[in-house]
Amino acid sequence: MTDLVNIRLSKEANDIAETLVETGKFENVITATKFALAYALKNYFEEFDPGNYAVSDSGGNNYNIGTVDKDGQLSQLLRAIYPGLETPYIYARALMVYGLLKIGELIETNGMPAVSSLCD
Repeated sequence: MTDLVNIRLSKEANDIAETLVETGKFENVITATKFALAYALKNYFEEFDPGNYAVSDSGGNNYNIGTVDKDGQLSQLLRAIYPGLETPYIYARALMVYGLLKIGELIETNGMPAVSSLCD
């Protein structure tokens, strides 16, 4: 399978990332999506399989891999976490979208949480 050269978020995930940026805690949508990836790994690692996750749409912003993972460390991290992984950016996109949607559920239920509370 060929890996992604661009990561396009779903429309809903993109909107949630923009909401996170509006808090002033994230420099841009890319930093918010990377946070959401980490959030998904921390909180849903056992129950979420990024290899079988179908992103609902591609209506969000599109980012080149060179922008998302300039130094290749994201790819290396995902390959370390998922041994034998050949498509780290497909996994990255799934984790980003899933993490953003889960954060969006929290926002919808409880309002905007303190970003630090998402790290607990």
